[in-house]
Amino acid sequence: MAWHIKKTSMIASAGTVYYKGDNHWTTTYADRTTYTSQAKAKAETYIWDKKTNNGWDLTAVNENA
Repeated sequence: MAWHIKKTSMIASAGTVYYKGDNHWTTTYADRTTYTSQAKAKAETYIWDKKTNNGWDLTAVNENA
C-alpha cells in the first residue's frame, strides 16, 4: 500500500498541499513523498506535532482505499 501526507495550505489560493519531504510542501501531487504504511507516514513527528500543537488540517492518506 502507498500512503502520503496532505493538508490544506495556509495560503487559501494553494488549496491542498502534499508533503514532499525535508519539511517542504508541494501543490504538485506527483512530487509528494509516499510511504509503505501509515505508521511510516506518521513517523514524520515534526509534522504530526504541528497537527497537535498548531491545529494543522493534516491527514495520512491510503492511496489504495
